[in-house]
Amino acid sequence: MDKLKRSLIISIRVCFIIFAILFFVQILVDPNYNKWGGVLAGLGLPFLPPIFEHCFKFKMPFRIQLLYYIFLFIALDMGICLDLYKTVPYFDKIVHFGSGVLSTIVGYYAIVYFKATKTPIVFRTLVIVGISTMIAVVWEFFEFGCDKFLGQHMQELVSVGVDDTMYDLLAATLGSFLGAWMFTNPKLAKELEKN
Repeated sequence: MDKLKRSLIISIRVCFIIFAILFFVQILVDPNYNKWGGVLAGLGLPFLPPIFEHCFKFKMPFRIQLLYYIFLFIALDMGICLDLYKTVPYFDKIVHFGSGVLSTIVGYYAIVYFKATKTPIVFRTLVIVGISTMIAVVWEFFEFGCDKFLGQHMQELVSVGVDDTMYDLLAATLGSFLGAWMFTNPKLAKELEKN
């Protein structure tokens, strides 16, 4: 990645930190604005790509990182902190579907890392979908923890908690099948790897 792209990625991460701090100040000023989940996720999730690169010993393409940060902005800053999950119909399901597609990147790079790209397509699909679905489950655990320990309503526990969680997981799983199809299609996989 060239210097300009690297500078842009660093600037984006700094913006996420600034947004998280602003939302934290809003929490301090307005006791009814309980968005701890968005603040915590906004402080941690922007740093997943470099951690991921370090763990899997590769450089994530610029386009994939940019797509990830656009998704984070939509899901965290617009969805959680600006309440679009509550004001825009089906926003939550669209974001969870997108997370299913996007998180297949992790499964794909796990296959590349473990040199399993020549394994049968069914195996690669199961690994990609399995990892993507696991990520969706971990996110639901995060939402549940925020609801239980920080007094939020990320899962809408008051009204439809179990339904909300199950629909979120279903949307993410469907998205992961789309992503797995993309990463097991040789032409699409090569296109996604370009910077």
